Amino acid sequence: MTDRDHADAVLEHVAVLAFLYYPGIQLDDPTYRLAEDIEWCIARLGDVSDTESERMRALIARAIIDPTATREELFTALAELNGVLAVGHDD
Repeated sequence: MTDRDHADAVLEHVAVLAFLYYPGIQLDDPTYRLAEDIEWCIARLGDVSDTESERMRALIARAIIDPTATREELFTALAELNGVLAVGHDD
């Protein structure tokens, strides 16, 4: 799997979970755990440092809970992590 494939897989999984998430889900389903959803996404990320993994966990959690506010930041972080964008490079 290429770096781009990993990033796409994470984004696809986050999108599905964001679509299914709603405030109060834990009241309706006491077995629901956001941490399990985050790990489901992180598993698609591939080999990254512990620091980057923790950073991505936080972004993924925010993107599931509030995708509109976080999707661009998550996309950019995944792109930078995988070397797709050069940080500070303007075209």
